[in-house]
This record gives sequence, C-alpha cells and structure tokens, in this order.
Amino acid sequence: MDRAGGERGVTAVTYALMVAIIAILLVGGVFVLGGGVKTALDGGAACVSDPGSCEDSNGSSGGGNGGGGGTTTSTSPATTTGPTTTTTTTTGP
Repeated sequence: MDRAGGERGVTAVTYALMVAIIAILLVGGVFVLGGGVKTALDGGAACVSDPGSCEDSNGSSGGGNGGGGGTTTSTSPATTTGPTTTTTTTTGP
C-alpha cells in the first residue's frame, strides 16, 4: 500500500522549482558580476602585455618582489600667478 499517496508528484515539482530558482540566481549573478570580472581580467591582460601600463593611482609602478618603492613626482597647478609647485617623494628601503 502506498502511504505517500499523490505526494510524490508534488515533491518532484517542489525540487524542480528549487533547482529552477537556484539556476536563475546563478545566471543573474553571472550577469551582475560579469562586467566587473571582465574589466579586471582585461586590466590584468594589459598589465602582462605592457608592464608600463600597470601604474596605480598615485603614478608609481609596483616593482614586484614586495618592493614597490620608487619615486613619485606630482605636479599641481598654481592657483595664483605664482610658480608651479613640484613635490618629489622617494620611498623604499
């Protein structure tokens, strides 16, 4: 005698619905994160092909081997009629 009755079909539909919801969430995550991942990978590819393009926001390039020291030169325009100010910072061991 089958004690579950007609509940087997309902259970299968429930599992199928759960799998469909998980699949929708995975596809949505790929679309949401896809642009950021593509940008990161493209930036990495550009850095490998042309190491000079791997500069960070302050203009110094990382030196590998944990170094990263170097000379950073920034020039800020004068707000008055005075001369331009140039600042040179040297970091590293």
